[in-house]
Amino acid sequence: MIRTEMSVVDSDARQLPDGRHIVEELVETRLYKRFREAFGDLTGLPLALRARDYWKGSPLRGEKHENPFCAAVASHPRACSCCLETQANLASQALDQGKALTCPMGLLDIAVPVHMDGQCIAFLHSGQVFPRPPSKAQYDRAAEKLSEWNLDITLPEIKKSYHSAAVYTRRRQDAVLQLLTQFAEQLTQKANELLLRARLAEPPLIVRAKKYLHEHMAETVRLEDVAKHLHVSTFYFCKQFRKHAGLRFTDYLARLRVERAKQMLQDPNRRVSEVAFEVGFLSLPHFNRSFKRIAGTTPTLWRQG
Repeated sequence: MIRTEMSVVDSDARQLPDGRHIVEELVETRLYKRFREAFGDLTGLPLALRARDYWKGSPLRGEKHENPFCAAVASHPRACSCCLETQANLASQALDQGKALTCPMGLLDIAVPVHMDGQCIAFLHSGQVFPRPPSKAQYDRAAEKLSEWNLDITLPEIKKSYHSAAVYTRRRQDAVLQLLTQFAEQLTQKANELLLRARLAEPPLIVRAKKYLHEHMAETVRLEDVAKHLHVSTFYFCKQFRKHAGLRFTDYLARLRVERAKQMLQDPNRRVSEVAFEVGFLSLPHFNRSFKRIAGTTPTLWRQG
């Protein structure tokens, strides 16, 4: 009987979810919903979990406890662009740890990253507070800018909503950042669990490929060898692996070897060069480059903790 390539792939095989889909699942979890409610009751601040590539307006738009002044700004396209610029700057600074940034209107925006598989996939957004009581000059500048935008809100309403924002001292800002950072760690753990669950549902072809790589990573492993072992063409295997594993074959193999190396480096009696060759790298410079790219530091510094 002739065995076709398609016969090794489940008919209901699905692609691994990307970061956006994982974030959508996180937003619906009981963990997130209960924390958002408790956080709002405790601080009086809005909270939203948005994917890293979220650009549909203010991330806190429509959330409970949203400041009326910020809601008015977010409702106008020209005014909203001001918010989006602040959010873009904040997101670029908060990829590794939580940050607070003051917007042109004098209010603080807060973003704390949520990671999955070592990559930032989302931010916990909060803020809309003053770092210090606003001065009359500061309010006048904000009111003038809003008047230029012709917002559907009167000046008395602007003044009332502007001054309704709470004032958070540096100590309170740090406390909020710490609280959100600890919760982001829980969301990171949950995101990795969801990803792992999706990976466990991979097609048999990918499961067998990964099993082969785990068993032979210390050897010279070529794409052609794995495809031949699985009785499929190199082109077909390469395409399916990237689709379902979410990484190129060479990137996955490098990550696999680096993770094994981390375990071996915990033994202080093992030399770095010894570990490099035992996990399958053909040269120490290649091992060092791959380790730093994947782990963010060198093998020696990683071992030192």
